[in-house]
This record gives sequence, structure tokens and C-alpha cells, in this order.
Amino acid sequence: MNELIRLIRLTSGEEILVNIKDINKKITTVTDPVILIPDPGEHGRISFMPYLSYCEMDELIIKEDHIMFICEPEENLQQKYRDMVEGKIKLHTPPQQEIFQ
Repeated sequence: MNELIRLIRLTSGEEILVNIKDINKKITTVTDPVILIPDPGEHGRISFMPYLSYCEMDELIIKEDHIMFICEPEENLQQKYRDMVEGKIKLHTPPQQEIFQ
């Protein structure tokens, strides 16, 4: 797996862990995005949830204007992310619900 795992803070306040595929002046292309959800009841505990779990995507393109910063997460967080992406950790995803028009 050719990986460059980074944490991206979006202007919306969301923090996502991703595998960076490409960065240029206007857009950043990523794969396997997961959103970090801090647990308010447990100090320092963080959960993962698939980012945009209701969408099928091979990659996500983020405009530079929507990124506050990109940084390298600590090794423990990177390993948990790798385990999740490789299927060693099963994510709990909510059941699919039908969308009515």
C-alpha cells in the first residue's frame, strides 16, 4: 500500500484521516476518508466513522479553499487507520435507509 496518511482539518471544523493521493495548488485528492469523532465522555478517546458513508467513492477531491491545515497524525492513530482500511477493524455503519423523493 503506497500511503501518505494525513489528518485534514476542513473549514467546516471536521477532521478527517485520509490517504493522500495527490496535492496541487487548487485541490487535494484523497482515498479512504474517515471522520474523527471525539468521545465527550472519555477524555482523549476518538472514534472513526466513514466520511460520507452514504456515498460510493473511490476518491474524494477537496478544494484548497476548504482546507484549514494538513498534518501528520501520531503513529498510533496512523496504525488504527491502517487496520481499519485493511479491514482488521470492523466499523459499525448505520443500516442503509431508503431515500424517498
